Amino acid sequence: MNKDTWFHIAAVSGGALTWILVSLASGSREAWDSSLYYAVGIPAVCALSLVLGYLAPNRSWRWGVEPCIGQFAWMLLSQGPGNLLPLGVIMFGVLSVPSVLAAWVGAVLGKKRAN
Repeated sequence: MNKDTWFHIAAVSGGALTWILVSLASGSREAWDSSLYYAVGIPAVCALSLVLGYLAPNRSWRWGVEPCIGQFAWMLLSQGPGNLLPLGVIMFGVLSVPSVLAAWVGAVLGKKRAN
């Protein structure tokens, strides 16, 4: 497997793992029902996105979106779609904004390092 494939795996599984750990630590069924998700989970996803953006700066937005895809996939697998699925999709879109920005910052720093 090439480097990008490993980064995709890290991004998606890192997002899912963050969701799982926050849910377990807080006792919430869904991670975003806990303040721990906003205090620890989102910063952890942003840190992952920043590092991946730094290491692979081309199309850096994907490193911010993919952790949210992992969280969304885990939520669907563990709880099913439910009747609020469209709202969940919108919410994950909104929640991906900070990690996309972090990935962009990482990409800018990564490109400066390469020059």
